[in-house]
Amino acid sequence: MASLIVIAMLGAALKIQATRLDKAKAALAASTAAHARDIATVRAAQDRANADWQAQLGRLAAAQRRQKDDTDRKADTATILYRDRVLRLPGRATAEGIAAHSALPGAGLPPRADGPGADTLILARADALICAENSARLAAAHDWAKGLISDGSPVSP
Repeated sequence: MASLIVIAMLGAALKIQATRLDKAKAALAASTAAHARDIATVRAAQDRANADWQAQLGRLAAAQRRQKDDTDRKADTATILYRDRVLRLPGRATAEGIAAHSALPGAGLPPRADGPGADTLILARADALICAENSARLAAAHDWAKGLISDGSPVSP
């Protein structure tokens, strides 16, 4: 009889443990499902954030492309104006007194208001045209940079 009571108590204890195990399995399954939902939610949020970031990059790139194109047009227009001004300047074959000297410009020459030793320079027309084009590009780039700073635009990657 005592052995039957021990067996019955062991059976009851086994039943209680089986019930606890089933509850633990159910809790684990619920926790696993909640974790999977959390992962899916985080991934969806990451995908939305990535899509927003990509869209912002696209908008920024498009805006900077437009600014670049505007800057190029301004530089081209200014280059034409500057080149026209350079081409309208009267030319000289050589500056007086320079052709006769083989030394560096200004070395051994008397100072003149329009020659070496004074505050003016004599440039070849080709060099003046290069300066005109570079000045136009620099002015346009400067305006572009000022626009970026005033807009608070970040630099694109």
